[in-house]
Parts: sequence; structure tokens; C-alpha cells
Amino acid sequence: VIRRVVRRLTDPITLFSYTAMNIGKGNFHAKVPAVQTDDEIARLHDSLEYMLRSFQEYITELRSSTASNERYASELNIASAIQRRMLPSDFSASGDADLFATLSPAKEVGGDIYDFVLRDRTLYFVVGDVSGKGFPAALYMTITKAAFRFASGMNVGPEGIVSRINNAFSEGNDSAMFVTLFLGKLDLDTLELEWCNAGHNPIVLIDPSGKAEFLQAKPNLAAGLFRDFPYVSESMTLQKGTRLLLYTDGVTEAERADLSQYGEQRLLEFAASVPCGATSQAFCEALFADLHAFTAGNPQNDDITILSLRA
Repeated sequence: VIRRVVRRLTDPITLFSYTAMNIGKGNFHAKVPAVQTDDEIARLHDSLEYMLRSFQEYITELRSSTASNERYASELNIASAIQRRMLPSDFSASGDADLFATLSPAKEVGGDIYDFVLRDRTLYFVVGDVSGKGFPAALYMTITKAAFRFASGMNVGPEGIVSRINNAFSEGNDSAMFVTLFLGKLDLDTLELEWCNAGHNPIVLIDPSGKAEFLQAKPNLAAGLFRDFPYVSESMTLQKGTRLLLYTDGVTEAERADLSQYGEQRLLEFAASVPCGATSQAFCEALFADLHAFTAGNPQNDDITILSLRA
């Protein structure tokens, strides 16, 4: 009698054990054995059933979330591919000038921009950095590119182009986003350079002897902050073989694991170390390699854009 009573009490535990092993093997539709008692065994039954229902709900949510994440990742990849195609890649279209540019976003899409367009014998070029990251910055990057292309065909100077970009940004800009720009206009016959710096990093000028220095520019606000801001441009005549290095702050603010930054001084030293006869493509690739060597594998924390133009 005692043996039968013990078996009656312990049989549900044995069955619960088999059910738990099935669940552990991934069978989340296993049946929990029914019990007719109202004691600890019944509470164990209820706990096991609750755990199984929770697992089933979690798996359902996980599958839904995974499918959603896969769709989102696919959309990000498409957006990234579209953005890359928007940037010019045929640098032979820059005429006599040796021009090359490259962009490495910190995320799938970014807010940095470079562009150039040759109109007759005049080369217009720009590098910019939209505030923020991700899709909003990418959208404003698109607006900047469109406004640059449109305004460069209006026979106005760099300050006129930046003014039009500024007004395009300012219209309905409730999010207070802005874009810093360095915009240049180079006459390929006379090598006269006009430029307007709208709150952007100072570009590096490397003369034919290899001396590198920052090109000083009059202060102008970043585009998008105040409508009809009076932008001012400047001009100078370049020597044949002079190189211009345009970049975004992702270069100078590239960080090591110890938070030390690449910095402006290192950038000048690098620019002076590159042979004067190096092509713009070789120059950009060498700068990227130097950045990677400096950061030593530390994750990129900002978009990086580099444009080299040799007159």
C-alpha cells in the first residue's frame, strides 16, 4: 500500500521531468501532464504551464522581431547603396585637375557629402558635414547636393551658392539642423581659386614644395541657421601643382581607445610627408591608411570624408 501511495505521489514529478527535458530540447509545444490534486504538485504543474506559455509567447515575439529587424537591415542596406550612388565616382570628369574623394560613414547612412561639377573650364567642388547622423542627416545631405548642383549652374560665386543652400535649409527647419561647408570654385585656365567656408574645418593647402598649412578663411555661419545670412567669399591664385585637402571633422577627431585624437597637427605633418607628385587617389588612400594605423582598430565614431584636389 505504501509503495502504491508513493508511486502515485511521485509519478507526476517523473512526468514533469520528462516534459522539462522536452522543453529543454526545443519542443515548446510539449503537453504538461494533468494532475488531480490541490497541493505542491498542482502548484508545480501550474508553474510549468506558465513557463511553457511564456516561452511560446517569447518565441513568437522573437520571430516577429527578427523578421522586422531583417526588413530594417534590408532597408538600411538599400539606403546605403542609394547614398553611395549619389556621390560622384568618375573623377575624370574634373577636367585638367587631379581630383579624388572618398567617404566612409560611421553608420549605414551618414550626413557627410562631397561633390564636384565642371562647367566649361570652371570646377566647382564642395565638402560638407550635416549635423547629426543616420537618416535625418542623410536626407539633408541629399538636399545639400541638389542645391549645390542647381546653384552652381547659376553663374554665381561660392558665396552665392552657399547662400542658396542656406536658404534651402532654413525653410521650415524646425529641427534646427545645419550643414558646415567648404565650397570652392577653380578656374582651370588661370588657377584662380574662390572659396567660401561656412563654419567648416579649415582646409589644408600644400604648395608645390611640399609645405602644408591651413588656408585661413573669413568666418561664416554654417548653412541652415539663419535665412539670408551675408556669406563672404575670398580668392587667390594657385601655383601649378598646389594641392588642396578638404576633409570633415571625422578625420581630426578620429580617436584611439585612450580617447586621444588624430588632431590638426598630425594632419599637417601627414600632408607635408606625401610626395608632391602623388596622385590625389594615392594621397586619399594614404591618409585613410594613416587614420586606421592611428586608431588601431578603435570603432569609427564619425563619418570621414576626404577630398584631394591638385591644380
